[in-house]
Amino acid sequence: MSDTFLSYFEQELRFIREEASQFAERHPGAARSLGISKDSIDDPQVARLIESVALLNGKLQHRLDESFPELTESLISLLFPHYLRPIPSYSMLDFEMNDDANAVHQIPAGTEFEVRDEQGESAAFRTTENVDLLPLQIEQVSVAFAPFEQAKPRGAENAKALIELSISAMDEGIELSELPIDMLKLHLKGETHFALRLYDLLSQGVSQICLCANGECTELGRQAMQPIGFDVEETILPYQAASFGGFKLLTEFFMFSERFNGFRFELGQALKRVTGHQFKLQIFVDELSVDLARSLSAQHFSLFTTPLVNLHQMVSDPVEIDFFKKQYPIVLDANQGSVLELFAVDQVLDVTDAEPIEIPQIYGEKYRGANSGLRWQLMQTMHERGVLDSGLKVADLSHISADSQPRTWVVNATVTNGIKASHLPVTSEVECRESLTIPATMQLLRRPSLPVRSKDSNKNVWALLCHLHFNYHAILGTDDPKSTLKNVFDLYNHSQSSQNHVYIESIVGIDQEQVVAPIRVSGKTCFAYGTKITVTLDPTNVNGGIALFSHLLDHFFAYFAGFNSFTQVDIRLEGQDGLYMAFPRRTGCKNLL
Repeated sequence: MSDTFLSYFEQELRFIREEASQFAERHPGAARSLGISKDSIDDPQVARLIESVALLNGKLQHRLDESFPELTESLISLLFPHYLRPIPSYSMLDFEMNDDANAVHQIPAGTEFEVRDEQGESAAFRTTENVDLLPLQIEQVSVAFAPFEQAKPRGAENAKALIELSISAMDEGIELSELPIDMLKLHLKGETHFALRLYDLLSQGVSQICLCANGECTELGRQAMQPIGFDVEETILPYQAASFGGFKLLTEFFMFSERFNGFRFELGQALKRVTGHQFKLQIFVDELSVDLARSLSAQHFSLFTTPLVNLHQMVSDPVEIDFFKKQYPIVLDANQGSVLELFAVDQVLDVTDAEPIEIPQIYGEKYRGANSGLRWQLMQTMHERGVLDSGLKVADLSHISADSQPRTWVVNATVTNGIKASHLPVTSEVECRESLTIPATMQLLRRPSLPVRSKDSNKNVWALLCHLHFNYHAILGTDDPKSTLKNVFDLYNHSQSSQNHVYIESIVGIDQEQVVAPIRVSGKTCFAYGTKITVTLDPTNVNGGIALFSHLLDHFFAYFAGFNSFTQVDIRLEGQDGLYMAFPRRTGCKNLL
């Protein structure tokens, strides 16, 4: 008897015993003949009978309670398919270029890598974005405090520190001007809190950025440095178009936080004028703590880092649909047993006849009708033994299945290795599964994360209501917008991470103001109606990452901008005067001038 069902049995047994006690008080004569007293049941046969009835009632109540979560989960999976999907393991892959690298090598998004430990256990991961491996390396990172040896550039008159990255080609014969370098991504490495403190510094305290080479410096401006991870095309997980962008962003931020630890430097044409094989990227900052300056080195920066997620595609074993079963199990690979787990169903094909027919998901059709009246619905169940079972429920809208012959279906699926992937150490060997030339040493920056395969079904009712009643007015129009926003964020802290909890609890106030401001769209200036949102954060318990969380709030609220409208987010810190961060006006995810 499972622990879950045991509680139902005990609840029903307690109820029957209480009823028996009340019966003995009201009808002592009849109770005495049955061997029932106020405090006990003396007749062992009556006691066994009561326990049997409690067992049957417990099973019935358990089944009734299971049917309601099944309804809410079905609605959530149809309306908000991203929420109930299992979240696979992920890691960050770092490329350190070999000394003989002399050309650009491209690694497309979706490239599969095999991560294997010393015992031979392995799991398949894939990249989530395109990576251009340039023959570059960070030779040195130095820190200097004012006064500097050189004159301060425009905009950096109040800078008190300078972080200088010396970047060079792997071969002295390589001309930087001949390399296709319009942009560089700089990922921050190292201990979590150190990387977050460095992120806060670079995100909020930079006054000017310069590119120096051949004795000349080009001012790029602080706007040349932009955060990474917040654009729609940078998501780690695949999402359906129906998923709201703000919810996708919350999933990415709270579950894959390390992928946001970096910046994109727009170099433009600055390197085209450089002759030679090396240049320096100078970052002038307003403040820099001594302990951060002492620890800073080239080991805390990486030019080529990409997220890896434990997902790959495969075709399931054929499934015979005879229309007599409530659910048909999806067998991903009979030889591997329960090693593989289903992440998503990409396509279902009926291969009974010579010409395969695609079977749509129930309520999944758009405007064109399907060639078949059959439909499917995915059902996933997490057993107490830790195994995730997946199956298809089948419906026939044409009502001819009772007289038809069995059909054979195959499922094109995206699968994961489940919890097995998280057992691989950070020192695991990484090998590309595709025929690509990678002139670099590959190393994981973190141990693969623990997957989140089941979410608390008791929260699904609240999650459904929250998602259905989620819009701009549902948050900012309530009596307590702070608590409403924190509750929504908490729904997406699937791993119950302490760092995420600190972020959420740091929100202490939200204010809004309706404003009219000039914006520039398609080269023309016009006035638009928008909302200015001021969020107050308490940084007391946040040991680094307050600027990163501020960027999340900015991009999250941007998804609420209506047609011909905008949002503008300001961040204040509790107990401090002035603004901590002021973000530009946004319509959707686009900046407005």
